[in-house]
Amino acid sequence: MTSIYEITGWADVGSFLVWTLAVCVVAKALFGSLPAAEIHYRLALRDAPKRQRIQRLHWEINHRARWDPDVARGSPHAASQPLTDEQVESRRAELQRLTRNSFTRRSLQCFLNCFACQSFWTAAAIYALTRGITEPAAWFFSAAAYSGAAVILSLPQPSMRPVGGNPSANTGGCKSCGR
Repeated sequence: MTSIYEITGWADVGSFLVWTLAVCVVAKALFGSLPAAEIHYRLALRDAPKRQRIQRLHWEINHRARWDPDVARGSPHAASQPLTDEQVESRRAELQRLTRNSFTRRSLQCFLNCFACQSFWTAAAIYALTRGITEPAAWFFSAAAYSGAAVILSLPQPSMRPVGGNPSANTGGCKSCGR
């Protein structure tokens, strides 16, 4: 893997681009794989009861009434049970306790969902495997450069539509309707 401090010519730029593509491929293979999807699924299953309780607490605080599915749907046959001020405050305290996330939990969520984080750690691992981590600054900044380039490569490309005239003139598909 090419360190960003060693880029001096076009051959090094080409090597950087090839390694950037390798980082993209490895990151997509790791984080878009079946085991990664299984981790997402299991985390969502684990968090579902907590999310449901948070939503019900929000509803109870906003409506100042006990949560009931019939009342929440607006059924004319259901009567809402109002909450006292002490009950609303206890629900606010419970809501604050439930919505606090630890730093490690937020870091894990970012690492699993953010392509920039995924590509950074993938580039850092590839750099460490190929070059070692004897130069921490080169390791960190090179991984950041590869991650930035990988994110730029993964951005959606603008469509090549004609600027003026009939927009459906150069599109493929059905000749009669342009779809």
